[in-house]
Amino acid sequence: MTETKKRTDFTPQTFKKALAILDLFTMENPELTAKELGYLSHLNTSSLYRYLTIMEESGYLYKNPETGRYFIGLRLVELGGIAMCRMDFRRHGQPALDRISSELKMNANMGVLYKGDLLHIAFSVWISGEPNYSVIGRRTPATCTAMGKLLLSSLEIGKVHDIINQYGWRPKTRHSIRNFKELDAELQKIRREGYSVDNQENGEEYCCLSFPVLDQQGSVVAAISATTTLERFTPEFQKILQCVKKNAEQATYHMGYYGKYPVINVRPFEGYQ
Repeated sequence: MTETKKRTDFTPQTFKKALAILDLFTMENPELTAKELGYLSHLNTSSLYRYLTIMEESGYLYKNPETGRYFIGLRLVELGGIAMCRMDFRRHGQPALDRISSELKMNANMGVLYKGDLLHIAFSVWISGEPNYSVIGRRTPATCTAMGKLLLSSLEIGKVHDIINQYGWRPKTRHSIRNFKELDAELQKIRREGYSVDNQENGEEYCCLSFPVLDQQGSVVAAISATTTLERFTPEFQKILQCVKKNAEQATYHMGYYGKYPVINVRPFEGYQ
Protein backbone atom coordinates (compact mmCIF):
# COMPACT_ATOMS: atom_id res chain seq x y z
CA MET A 1 0.00 0.00 0.00
CA THR A 2 1.35 3.38 -0.97
CA GLU A 3 1.62 5.78 1.96
CA THR A 4 -0.16 9.08 1.32
CA LYS A 5 2.06 12.09 1.94
CA LYS A 6 0.58 14.30 4.64
CA ARG A 7 -0.04 17.86 3.52
CA THR A 8 1.68 20.49 5.67
CA ASP A 9 1.05 23.61 3.58
CA PHE A 10 -2.59 24.65 3.95
CA THR A 11 -2.23 28.07 2.25
CA PRO A 12 -4.84 28.37 -0.52
CA GLN A 13 -2.98 28.00 -3.80
CA THR A 14 -5.01 30.71 -5.54
CA PHE A 15 -3.98 33.15 -2.81
CA LYS A 16 -0.31 32.20 -3.15
CA LYS A 17 -0.44 32.60 -6.92
CA ALA A 18 -2.02 36.05 -6.68
CA LEU A 19 0.66 37.18 -4.24
CA ALA A 20 3.35 35.66 -6.48
CA ILE A 21 2.11 37.85 -9.36
CA LEU A 22 2.37 40.98 -7.20
CA ASP A 23 5.88 39.97 -6.12
CA LEU A 24 7.01 40.10 -9.75
CA PHE A 25 6.84 43.91 -9.73
CA THR A 26 10.08 45.49 -8.53
CA MET A 27 11.79 48.86 -8.62
CA GLU A 28 13.78 47.59 -11.60
CA ASN A 29 10.65 46.22 -13.34
CA PRO A 30 7.71 48.42 -12.23
CA GLU A 31 5.65 47.66 -15.37
CA LEU A 32 5.11 44.26 -16.99
CA THR A 33 3.04 42.97 -19.88
CA ALA A 34 0.67 40.02 -19.54
CA LYS A 35 3.10 37.94 -21.59
CA GLU A 36 5.96 38.78 -19.22
CA LEU A 37 3.79 38.05 -16.19
CA GLY A 38 2.75 34.72 -17.65
CA TYR A 39 6.34 33.73 -18.37
CA LEU A 40 7.60 34.73 -14.93
CA SER A 41 4.68 33.24 -12.99
CA HIS A 42 4.47 30.00 -15.04
CA LEU A 43 0.69 30.41 -15.27
CA ASN A 44 -1.26 29.44 -18.38
CA THR A 45 -2.99 32.22 -20.26
CA SER A 46 -6.55 31.60 -19.06
CA SER A 47 -5.54 31.36 -15.38
CA LEU A 48 -3.32 34.41 -15.62
CA TYR A 49 -6.02 36.63 -17.09
CA ARG A 50 -8.49 35.56 -14.40
CA TYR A 51 -6.02 36.71 -11.73
CA LEU A 52 -5.20 39.92 -13.57
CA THR A 53 -8.87 40.80 -14.08
CA ILE A 54 -9.72 40.29 -10.41
CA MET A 55 -6.70 42.25 -9.18
CA GLU A 56 -7.38 45.07 -11.62
CA GLU A 57 -11.04 45.28 -10.57
CA SER A 58 -9.97 45.34 -6.91
CA GLY A 59 -7.45 48.11 -7.43
CA TYR A 60 -4.34 46.02 -6.75
CA LEU A 61 -3.15 46.33 -10.34
CA TYR A 62 -3.67 48.95 -13.04
CA LYS A 63 -3.45 48.36 -16.78
CA ASN A 64 -2.28 51.17 -19.00
CA PRO A 65 -4.84 51.22 -21.84
CA GLU A 66 -2.30 52.63 -24.29
CA THR A 67 0.62 50.28 -23.67
CA GLY A 68 -1.20 47.28 -22.20
CA ARG A 69 1.37 47.11 -19.41
CA TYR A 70 0.40 46.40 -15.81
CA PHE A 71 1.68 48.17 -12.71
CA ILE A 72 0.87 48.34 -9.01
CA GLY A 73 -2.54 49.87 -8.27
CA LEU A 74 -3.59 52.49 -5.76
CA ARG A 75 -5.10 49.97 -3.34
CA LEU A 76 -1.60 48.75 -2.49
CA VAL A 77 -0.45 52.36 -2.12
CA GLU A 78 -3.32 52.86 0.32
CA LEU A 79 -2.38 49.75 2.30
CA GLY A 80 1.27 50.85 2.34
CA GLY A 81 0.24 54.19 3.77
CA ILE A 82 -1.76 52.44 6.49
CA ALA A 83 1.25 50.29 7.36
CA MET A 84 3.61 53.27 7.58
CA CYS A 85 1.17 55.22 9.74
CA ARG A 86 1.48 52.41 12.29
CA MET A 87 5.26 52.82 12.44
CA ASP A 88 5.88 55.19 15.35
CA PHE A 89 9.58 55.34 14.54
CA ARG A 90 8.79 56.70 11.08
CA ARG A 91 6.49 59.35 12.53
CA HIS A 92 9.15 60.47 15.00
CA GLY A 93 11.95 59.98 12.50
CA GLN A 94 10.69 62.19 9.69
CA PRO A 95 11.27 65.49 11.57
CA ALA A 96 14.76 64.23 12.43
CA LEU A 97 15.46 63.58 8.75
CA ASP A 98 14.25 67.07 7.81
CA ARG A 99 16.53 68.65 10.41
CA ILE A 100 19.54 66.62 9.26
CA SER A 101 18.93 67.51 5.62
CA SER A 102 18.48 71.20 6.41
CA GLU A 103 21.48 71.49 8.74
CA LEU A 104 23.95 69.46 6.68
CA LYS A 105 22.49 70.19 3.22
CA MET A 106 22.64 66.46 2.53
CA ASN A 107 20.13 63.73 1.80
CA ALA A 108 18.79 62.01 4.94
CA ASN A 109 17.26 58.54 5.06
CA MET A 110 15.42 56.09 7.30
CA GLY A 111 15.20 52.34 6.81
CA VAL A 112 14.37 48.95 8.29
CA LEU A 113 15.60 45.42 7.60
CA TYR A 114 13.49 43.38 5.17
CA LYS A 115 14.40 40.07 3.50
CA GLY A 116 18.14 40.71 3.63
CA ASP A 117 17.73 44.24 2.33
CA LEU A 118 17.64 47.74 3.71
CA LEU A 119 14.09 48.92 2.97
CA HIS A 120 13.81 52.71 2.70
CA ILE A 121 10.71 54.02 4.48
CA ALA A 122 11.37 57.78 4.72
CA PHE A 123 13.55 60.48 3.13
CA SER A 124 14.41 64.12 3.30
CA VAL A 125 16.06 64.97 -0.01
CA TRP A 126 18.37 67.95 -0.37
CA ILE A 127 19.74 67.20 -3.83
CA SER A 128 19.17 63.99 -5.76
CA GLY A 129 20.66 63.04 -9.09
CA GLU A 130 19.25 59.52 -8.78
CA PRO A 131 15.66 59.22 -10.14
CA ASN A 132 14.64 56.48 -7.68
CA TYR A 133 16.38 57.96 -4.64
CA SER A 134 13.29 59.29 -2.90
CA VAL A 135 10.98 56.35 -3.71
CA ILE A 136 9.49 54.80 -0.57
CA GLY A 137 10.07 51.05 -0.67
CA ARG A 138 13.44 51.18 -2.43
CA ARG A 139 15.56 48.20 -1.40
CA THR A 140 19.35 47.84 -1.19
CA PRO A 141 21.40 44.84 -0.01
CA ALA A 142 21.85 45.39 3.74
CA THR A 143 25.56 44.55 3.75
CA CYS A 144 26.25 47.40 1.31
CA THR A 145 24.72 50.23 3.34
CA ALA A 146 25.43 52.00 6.61
CA MET A 147 21.83 51.59 7.77
CA GLY A 148 21.70 47.95 6.72
CA LYS A 149 24.92 47.05 8.53
CA LEU A 150 23.76 48.88 11.64
CA LEU A 151 20.49 46.94 11.67
CA LEU A 152 22.34 43.66 11.13
CA SER A 153 24.64 44.48 14.04
CA SER A 154 21.63 44.38 16.39
CA LEU A 155 20.98 40.72 15.56
CA GLU A 156 22.63 37.54 16.82
CA ILE A 157 25.54 36.71 14.54
CA GLY A 158 24.09 33.30 13.69
CA LYS A 159 20.91 34.96 12.44
CA VAL A 160 22.96 37.40 10.37
CA HIS A 161 24.73 34.47 8.70
CA ASP A 162 21.38 32.79 8.04
CA ILE A 163 20.09 35.94 6.35
CA ILE A 164 23.17 36.24 4.14
CA ASN A 165 23.09 32.55 3.24
CA GLN A 166 19.44 32.87 2.25
CA TYR A 167 19.66 36.06 0.18
CA GLY A 168 23.34 36.16 -0.85
CA TRP A 169 26.00 38.87 -0.70
CA ARG A 170 25.04 40.91 -3.81
CA PRO A 171 27.94 43.42 -3.65
CA LYS A 172 27.31 46.81 -5.27
CA THR A 173 30.87 48.13 -5.67
CA ARG A 174 34.46 46.91 -5.27
CA HIS A 175 34.32 48.23 -1.70
CA SER A 176 31.33 46.08 -0.68
CA ILE A 177 31.79 43.37 1.96
CA ARG A 178 31.93 39.89 0.44
CA ASN A 179 32.75 37.44 3.25
CA PHE A 180 31.72 36.59 6.81
CA LYS A 181 35.09 37.33 8.36
CA GLU A 182 35.00 40.93 7.18
CA LEU A 183 31.30 41.31 7.96
CA ASP A 184 31.62 39.91 11.51
CA ALA A 185 34.48 42.30 12.27
CA GLU A 186 32.47 45.22 10.88
CA LEU A 187 29.42 44.35 12.98
CA GLN A 188 31.51 44.09 16.14
CA LYS A 189 32.97 47.52 15.39
CA ILE A 190 29.49 48.99 14.91
CA ARG A 191 28.34 47.53 18.24
CA ARG A 192 31.29 49.13 20.03
CA GLU A 193 30.98 52.55 18.41
CA GLY A 194 27.19 52.75 18.20
CA TYR A 195 27.09 53.94 14.59
CA SER A 196 27.86 52.65 11.09
CA VAL A 197 29.58 53.99 7.99
CA ASP A 198 29.20 53.07 4.33
CA ASN A 199 32.42 54.11 2.62
CA GLN A 200 31.64 53.81 -1.12
CA GLU A 201 30.11 50.38 -0.53
CA ASN A 202 26.79 51.16 -2.20
CA GLY A 203 28.03 53.71 -4.73
CA GLU A 204 31.54 54.63 -5.82
CA GLU A 205 30.99 58.36 -5.28
CA TYR A 206 28.96 58.34 -2.06
CA CYS A 207 29.42 57.76 1.66
CA CYS A 208 26.87 57.42 4.43
CA LEU A 209 26.78 57.55 8.24
CA SER A 210 24.01 55.97 10.30
CA PHE A 211 22.75 55.89 13.90
CA PRO A 212 19.99 53.70 15.38
CA VAL A 213 16.46 54.54 16.47
CA LEU A 214 15.57 52.58 19.61
CA ASP A 215 12.18 51.62 20.99
CA GLN A 216 11.10 51.93 24.62
CA GLN A 217 12.94 48.72 25.52
CA GLY A 218 16.18 49.86 23.89
CA SER A 219 15.95 47.57 20.85
CA VAL A 220 17.00 48.87 17.42
CA VAL A 221 13.84 49.29 15.32
CA ALA A 222 15.13 51.50 12.50
CA ALA A 223 18.17 53.42 11.31
CA ILE A 224 18.69 57.04 10.29
CA SER A 225 21.50 58.25 8.07
CA ALA A 226 22.97 61.13 6.09
CA THR A 227 24.45 60.61 2.63
CA THR A 228 26.92 62.77 0.74
CA THR A 229 29.84 62.63 -1.66
CA LEU A 230 33.27 61.31 -0.69
CA GLU A 231 34.70 64.80 -1.15
CA ARG A 232 32.44 66.20 1.58
CA PHE A 233 32.29 63.15 3.82
CA THR A 234 35.92 63.02 4.96
CA PRO A 235 36.46 66.69 5.91
CA GLU A 236 32.97 67.03 7.45
CA PHE A 237 32.91 63.65 9.21
CA GLN A 238 32.65 64.97 12.79
CA LYS A 239 29.96 67.47 11.85
CA ILE A 240 27.93 64.73 10.13
CA LEU A 241 28.42 62.34 13.04
CA GLN A 242 27.25 64.84 15.65
CA CYS A 243 24.25 65.98 13.62
CA VAL A 244 22.96 62.48 12.81
CA LYS A 245 23.59 61.30 16.37
CA LYS A 246 21.74 64.27 17.88
CA ASN A 247 18.68 63.82 15.71
CA ALA A 248 18.55 60.01 15.89
CA GLU A 249 18.79 60.31 19.67
CA GLN A 250 15.91 62.78 19.69
CA ALA A 251 13.76 60.39 17.63
CA THR A 252 14.70 57.64 20.10
CA TYR A 253 13.70 59.88 23.01
CA HIS A 254 10.27 60.39 21.46
CA MET A 255 9.97 56.60 21.17
CA GLY A 256 10.13 56.46 24.98
CA TYR A 257 13.73 55.33 25.52
CA TYR A 258 15.67 57.38 28.09
CA GLY A 259 18.75 55.20 28.67
CA LYS A 260 22.30 55.36 27.36
CA TYR A 261 22.61 56.41 23.72
CA PRO A 262 23.89 55.19 21.36
CA VAL A 263 23.67 51.55 22.33
CA ILE A 264 23.11 48.49 20.14
CA ASN A 265 21.54 45.66 22.11
CA VAL A 266 21.83 42.30 20.37
CA ARG A 267 18.49 40.52 20.25
CA PRO A 268 16.74 37.62 18.48
CA PHE A 269 15.31 38.59 15.09
CA GLU A 270 11.70 39.75 15.61
CA GLY A 271 11.37 42.23 12.77
CA TYR A 272 10.40 42.05 9.12
CA GLN A 273 11.04 38.72 7.41
